[in-house]
Amino acid sequence: MRIQLLKRASGYKPFLYDVSHHDFCEYLEKRNHPFVNIIFNSLANYTNVNKCPLPSQLSIEHFRFPVKSLDLLPLPFGEYAIYATFSAEQRERLQLKVFFTLTEFRK
Repeated sequence: MRIQLLKRASGYKPFLYDVSHHDFCEYLEKRNHPFVNIIFNSLANYTNVNKCPLPSQLSIEHFRFPVKSLDLLPLPFGEYAIYATFSAEQRERLQLKVFFTLTEFRK
């Protein structure tokens, strides 16, 4: 599993967080990274990836990223992306890309 936060500045560049866990099942058991927890908790109700062993078919349905969940992070205004890649059995199983803009009007 790899989750990155990127900020747009002449293309999307890594910004603050680039988290890799070699064992996704270990993460699911411990849930010990605050940034990953924000992302994963946002997905929890929309995916079948919530415990191990992982299902043979992974899915995310009807997902809208709750940008308000990022209020806990010290992010300045701007355009961002979150890239998440989930691997199992040494192959990429799921890739998620979320793009959003933070403005002064977020409340």
